[in-house]
Amino acid sequence: MALRALQFGAGKIGRGFLAQLYARSGFETVFVEARADLVASLNRHRACWIEWTDGVRETITPVAAIDARDTDAVAEAFAQAAVASTAVGVSALPTLAPLIAAGLRRRAAENPTPLNLLLGENALDAHTRLQTALLEQLAPHEQPLLTQLGLVRCIIGRQAVAELPGDPPGVRVDRYSKLPVDADALIGEPPPIAGLQPVRPFEVYMQRKLYLHNGLHALVAYLGAQKGYQTIQQALQDAEIHALFMQGANALTRAFLKKHPFDPVEHEEAVHDILARIQDPHLDDPIARVAREPLRKLRPDDRLVGAYKLLVEQGEDATPFRRAILAALAYNDPTDPESQQLQAWVRERGAEWVLREWCGLERF
Repeated sequence: MALRALQFGAGKIGRGFLAQLYARSGFETVFVEARADLVASLNRHRACWIEWTDGVRETITPVAAIDARDTDAVAEAFAQAAVASTAVGVSALPTLAPLIAAGLRRRAAENPTPLNLLLGENALDAHTRLQTALLEQLAPHEQPLLTQLGLVRCIIGRQAVAELPGDPPGVRVDRYSKLPVDADALIGEPPPIAGLQPVRPFEVYMQRKLYLHNGLHALVAYLGAQKGYQTIQQALQDAEIHALFMQGANALTRAFLKKHPFDPVEHEEAVHDILARIQDPHLDDPIARVAREPLRKLRPDDRLVGAYKLLVEQGEDATPFRRAILAALAYNDPTDPESQQLQAWVRERGAEWVLREWCGLERF
């Protein structure tokens, strides 16, 4: 019988990345998903699929799915899982706490062994958010159950750019297959998952991914939106945007080597890989996808402001990220609630207030 991986969330990262790594490693993936039609489709076919950016398709099997409202079935699957993971969005992570708490109780009774829960949320505070929510769900005498649960933050680097029509729907993805995880949070041996790379200190690797990959991606998106482009690839054809993109990349590369003890060869390879994947001409990545939720992306330690502050701190030219922050302040997507909140603040209180009170930039 195949080892089982319990995957909370059957979205683009759940189906398009984590399940694929599990299948390559000999696991069956059991999804926990709120969309009843998707649960039914996954159970009917016992498979899902991805399409690489070059058009080649890969089937992922075996898979199954549980309706997220079926607490008893989720708890039983949690009790028997060899590994578990999430990809639900960091803001939704606390909503999983009742299910995980039920799973911890069942596991303690039926299979009292440690479990690593991989938090595929690309957030430095993912573990503390979930732990806080779990402590609220567990009675004081149950809280020692948490010592048997590794809350393991992950760096999700694969680009999952689109959901494709089908039964079940597919996911269009690039071929990046590494999964760096927080080495210090793992309980016992790392799970035998293809591509899993325990790293320490995790925060430094996460920051590199956030500023270089997500930051440069956002830079292109907001500058591109300002000029009316629809995709990242269109924006990168603009000479001015491409020059700012490369200028920002080179400045960040130097800043990270000044501040952190990365191996220079490994660092250069990582940066080269990030730049190549952002510029992949086959991605056709919508700017609306990359630019959505601008308030989150303008937080003091997130991809734009954090990168800007690092460049200033290390004496590098921060102009590209300064331009990107100003473009983000002007981003107006009528379908994005965060964009509309941001525009209301700019109208009512001014851009300087947003920079000072939201972004934490006293001088800009």
